[in-house]
Amino acid sequence: MVPLLPLGPAEQPWHSSQYASLPPVHVQNASLEIAWTRVVWQGRTIAGEVLMPFLTEGDEGVDINDPEDWWYAEHLLARGEARLPEIAEPPYEDRRG
Repeated sequence: MVPLLPLGPAEQPWHSSQYASLPPVHVQNASLEIAWTRVVWQGRTIAGEVLMPFLTEGDEGVDINDPEDWWYAEHLLARGEARLPEIAEPPYEDRRG
């Protein structure tokens, strides 16, 4: 994958183009981010320079960053428009006392 903004035809800027003439794009969310530990240690970020897409579909791409996002996720669940995955593992038990 490559960033979208440096690309585009000089003769017809994308912001002045019909929607149907634009190339397909994917929008980044933060529902899943994976990085090698060396990327973090060397670059002090999880961003890295080599990207590989993980395409989410529907409600699995809901990204919660603030209270409004949390409200939206609860709204989708309450209306049956989203569902939480079944988790077979028991919850973590804190045995520190």
